[in-house]
Amino acid sequence: RNANLSAFTFLPANLRPEACTLCVLPTAPPLDAEMLPPFVWPTTVGEIEAAVKEVEAASLKMLDEVASVNPSNATFETVIEPLMASPHFKTNPLICQSKFLQHCSTDARLREAAEKAGIAFASLKSRGKTRKDVYDVVKAYSDTAEAKALDEFKSHFVNSIVASFEASGLGLSPSDQETLQDLKDKDTAICNEYKKNLSEDKTELFFDPSELTGMDATWISDRKQDDGKVKVTLKYPDIIPINSNCSVENTRKAVLLAREVSAFKNNLDLVAEGIQLRKQIAELLGYETFSAYAVSSRMSGTPQNIDNFLLPLQEKVAKGALDDMKRLSELKVEFLKSQGIENPEPKVNAWDTGFYHSMLLKNDYGVDHEKIKQYFPLDHVVAVTMEIYQELLSLVFTEVEEFDRWHPDVRLFRVTDKATSERVGFFYLDLHPREGKYGHAAIFHLLKRWGSQSPVDCMMCNLPSPSADGKPALLRHSNVVTFFHEFGHIMHGLLSEGDGNSTTYAKCPRDFVEAPSQMLENWCWTQRGLKRLAKHHESGESLPDDLLQSMLAAKNVGVSAGMARQLYLGRLDLTIHGSDPPKNAAGLQELVDRLRPAISGVENPENANMLRSFGHLMNQYASAYYGYMWAEVLSSDMFSEVFEADPFSKESGLKYRKQVLAPGGVGKISDHLEKFLGREPSQAAFLKARGIGVE
Repeated sequence: RNANLSAFTFLPANLRPEACTLCVLPTAPPLDAEMLPPFVWPTTVGEIEAAVKEVEAASLKMLDEVASVNPSNATFETVIEPLMASPHFKTNPLICQSKFLQHCSTDARLREAAEKAGIAFASLKSRGKTRKDVYDVVKAYSDTAEAKALDEFKSHFVNSIVASFEASGLGLSPSDQETLQDLKDKDTAICNEYKKNLSEDKTELFFDPSELTGMDATWISDRKQDDGKVKVTLKYPDIIPINSNCSVENTRKAVLLAREVSAFKNNLDLVAEGIQLRKQIAELLGYETFSAYAVSSRMSGTPQNIDNFLLPLQEKVAKGALDDMKRLSELKVEFLKSQGIENPEPKVNAWDTGFYHSMLLKNDYGVDHEKIKQYFPLDHVVAVTMEIYQELLSLVFTEVEEFDRWHPDVRLFRVTDKATSERVGFFYLDLHPREGKYGHAAIFHLLKRWGSQSPVDCMMCNLPSPSADGKPALLRHSNVVTFFHEFGHIMHGLLSEGDGNSTTYAKCPRDFVEAPSQMLENWCWTQRGLKRLAKHHESGESLPDDLLQSMLAAKNVGVSAGMARQLYLGRLDLTIHGSDPPKNAAGLQELVDRLRPAISGVENPENANMLRSFGHLMNQYASAYYGYMWAEVLSSDMFSEVFEADPFSKESGLKYRKQVLAPGGVGKISDHLEKFLGREPSQAAFLKARGIGVE
């Protein structure tokens, strides 16, 4: 065990023998602040509960100390710095160590304890912002000559802390403050229950192999049961290939309806309850809608500005989306006739779009996803993605072999600056699906920079695992783009400079935070980038030129329909957080039944509702989904202006690192962006890149 800790197999609680924990799990390597993140992952519920109590006591002590400062003697060091690194912020390793395992532990008891820790920390943070005695000291300091003479970085935190207190209901009566806190606590609990229903879903569908015509033989054999049936879950490695490749319509329909009609327990009721709570929170704080409250601190500023952005785009893509759907309808009729079906129904259903889009790419452009993924083995994609990021951003990644991990699949990397060899931070990779794990792709910012402490991030994905017969995991090109995108978030987290950056008081606006990663997706669409990322898992050859050119030619196929879907999701988000949010699940159903066909052009199946699994709207992306499109416009502008001529320019990469990533959430992002572009942002590059004419 001591010779090779990283090879030791961790056993989940339900498989542990009757022995003490220390006999089952390896001893964590000694912590080395220079070489390892400062985490020792808890193995018992008691450890988590003790850490929560420690954090709560330390936080209350810190707030009391700040409140006791005589305003006439207040300094940045006695008033602002303690709040920047509050014990319940992610500048404290205990926060991540206590709550992160809710997303990834194989032990249900640890997941539950970690979830409770997260709720406790959220409540602690929210309650801390209602301490009027602390606010009075902060506000008094903000008016001093010392505060007004601070540099831009420190001034940001003074202003942000004052604004945070003022936005938390300090102007309310004690009774209303108590009501506000109760509403926030209830919303947090509801969101956590919603996420738990997603991660712990155990839905299983069983099909005869004949019902999976078009699916890869290895994919089928990996899921075949002893009785010959094929087990399908609602995890992405199962549902995405079926949606794209299975020619049996009833199978595609069954999978979609399982996900949107029957799975995830009471999630639709939780959404209805959550949006009502948020409406009440906003009204207590003096806002007409939750959207108005949520976007007031973002680039957009107001819901009206969002409408001014989204509605013209919706008009621009409407005709193209209709044309896209018409082509899919023609393909459906042609295909069903070839199967001997007379007078086939031309309507494109929700379970048809992925299949016929894949057919269109294959038939008209020679883009065969199953053929293409033979060139994208996971290990190669991961390695080359990291090579490109290291070259572009002047960094060095070194894999750490021995460290404390929550699952054997997890990998850890140490990041240093290429020029100075100084430590920048660490990141974990946890890439494969398993029971109880977070079900989407996301970056978790585990630890923030403070003093000698470096930031730590984790990429959580659900990419396919190597097959049972030893074949490597193969990625669809869309998976490659996703991995490249998510890795960009890691770099944003690690490269934000300055103590306390990217914490609560220095968050990158939700409607910009996706832009840096969206811009980096372009490397997956350049000839040079594709040639490097691709390597046939058997022959070792890169993408043939004809296949590469076909992929590039097909990049914008169906783009209008895809944008219409994104616009629908953004509008759905803004509507449920608007002036009259639906009051129950029935109201949510009516809304989805109305908006989906009106904006996306696809009829919503009876009783289907993707809000059951639309996790974005039950976390910090509530009233923020429009931000993907908002940020995409900015990302296209950045790439076109700075990188399009030479995407692998190290000079441009360093400029991007220093002017876009390094500021993190400090300062006004529009100012950083204009400095990087040398002008104000424009939609022109976005529309051109997607083949949509500029009027």
